[in-house]
Amino acid sequence: MTAVAAQLLEVFREEAHERLGEIVACLLAVEAGKPPADAVDLLFRHAHTLKGGASMVGFTEASAIAHAIEDVLEPARANGALAPELVESLLRATDDFRRAVSAEPGPARGNGSASASPDAVTSVPSPPWRPSSSVRLATQKVDRLLDVAGEAVIQHHRLEHVIGARALDANEPLKEEIDHEERLLGELQDAALQMRMLPFSSITGRFPRAVRDLARTEGKEVELHISGAETQMDRALLDGLTDPITHLLRNAIAHGIEEPEARERAGKPRLGRLTLHAEARGDRVAIEVADDGRGVSTELNDEALRRGSLVDVLAEAGFSTAEEISPLAGRGVGVDAVKRQSESLGGGLQMESAPGEGMRATLLLPVTLARFDAMIVERGGQRFGVPIASVVEAVGVGAIATLAGQPYIEVRGESLRLTDLALAIDAQAADLAQEPHALVMGEVGGRVAVACDRVLGQEEVVVKSLGSMMAAVPGYLGAAILGDGGIMLIVDPAYLVRNAVRAPIVPIAVRRNGTAGAPQAPPRVLVVDDQFIVRELERSILDTAGYRVRTACHGREALEAIAGDGKFDLVVTDLHMPELDGLGLLSAIRSDPEHAMLPVVIVTSQGSEEDRRRGAEAGADAYIVKNEFDQQALLETVNRLVGR
Repeated sequence: MTAVAAQLLEVFREEAHERLGEIVACLLAVEAGKPPADAVDLLFRHAHTLKGGASMVGFTEASAIAHAIEDVLEPARANGALAPELVESLLRATDDFRRAVSAEPGPARGNGSASASPDAVTSVPSPPWRPSSSVRLATQKVDRLLDVAGEAVIQHHRLEHVIGARALDANEPLKEEIDHEERLLGELQDAALQMRMLPFSSITGRFPRAVRDLARTEGKEVELHISGAETQMDRALLDGLTDPITHLLRNAIAHGIEEPEARERAGKPRLGRLTLHAEARGDRVAIEVADDGRGVSTELNDEALRRGSLVDVLAEAGFSTAEEISPLAGRGVGVDAVKRQSESLGGGLQMESAPGEGMRATLLLPVTLARFDAMIVERGGQRFGVPIASVVEAVGVGAIATLAGQPYIEVRGESLRLTDLALAIDAQAADLAQEPHALVMGEVGGRVAVACDRVLGQEEVVVKSLGSMMAAVPGYLGAAILGDGGIMLIVDPAYLVRNAVRAPIVPIAVRRNGTAGAPQAPPRVLVVDDQFIVRELERSILDTAGYRVRTACHGREALEAIAGDGKFDLVVTDLHMPELDGLGLLSAIRSDPEHAMLPVVIVTSQGSEEDRRRGAEAGADAYIVKNEFDQQALLETVNRLVGR
């Protein structure tokens, strides 16, 4: 298949999902007795377009299914109305069509009567063969544009630093050009970020059908109302929201909304009401799922007051309010899964309920994962960023009280548990400064004070993915490149609060008064990797631990550094690099009598037994796989090899 044909096929699939979503919405309206005036014509137009498109790209089975839908709709066109009893069979036909276009195009494999298999429906921009102002772009292309725009902004700041403020003030034309360039780069970055944004409606098309099917399974009558569908969100967030919202809808149907007869006895309408609402709240987005069902018991509410929140109770492993196991309820994993997913997206979950008055669950999430204001702090010589939305205030750490063996400080009359930032993120760092500061964190999971050496200020940052380097390391949302070219890790505030509350903590007062040992000349380490983010992260970790670090972007540059820059105590290298790869570098080091005993640690994404064997045979002293990366393990390995 040619690239053009493959692209055309993908565009057709996306248009098909869009039209199928509109068909399903129309059918559900017919079934509910609220059909649009042109319901039959609308359905017929969509079916006819799908038939022609499927035939054109070779989906003969899908084309036959669409033709069968037309046959069912033809009498309805003549009568001017669609009988509600036909809705079920037409919904099954849309499932069959969706299944058919998810496979590879080819001859029909049947008569279109395969069993239904519900799938996701996504609203997407119109394909390029129709008149439209929308253009479809691959996510990776948008992200690459954002990366380049961010790097251009950083390079601009470096240029300003090189020229100097005095020189710019003395040269007005040059200053005007520099300012103009800064404005243009800012507009470019904003435009790239906007390309990542999509309306909430891009994922809501699937939910009405899902609610209808789930309610039928439970023998309940439920109507879903969606509002705030125009709310803009980062596509990366939207991709991760489908499962949490589905969990919340399932919980509302299984645990919340009563059977029709029970609702009538309670003085409620037989038809249960579910609402799904999105709205912007400052630099956050709130996604609410609410029902008018039975709510939770008084006992559960009392337990929530004792434990701190209703979420803590309902998310407890194995907990369930269901009296018996069903396909939708009773396993006790739904709320816990929603909580974990929302926290992985940099947000949190809130829940509130009252007996007989329903339940409201709210996902609080950042508008975008790509750019936000961060509070920058320093700990052990390394800079960290925390989303400003999660920071209540920055305070100086004065008197420290000890309660139940844990340190606390008083902030505006409130006693807050105090933890060391380094301990909360499982990082290695020296003792805290003699006059440390702390960020008062106000996340969904609680409120704590997190100690650091210094608070450096607030800055808007563009967040870059950590990729495979630290994908398995919890606690980070990504990394940002600052104006001076340095790397800053962005800490996940929910993880920070959770670890501060739950993890055993060494009393900070003791750590602050620790005595340093005799000064020693720090070992020198050469870090070699062709990826800038990975290279700088390793440099930052080792530098913070007290090593002197030099970096190289490939094996050839590393050999030049070894030959011309004096003695190194250890080399940390990737395997796959341009110019000269890691095994080539290792071979060159081992064949040089002067450096043959130089310890070499391989840090790579290649983790098979064969890869490890090749590394060992080439003479590597240690082998660390990036997707299993743990900075403490790296430091322990380096410490062992250099004898620290």
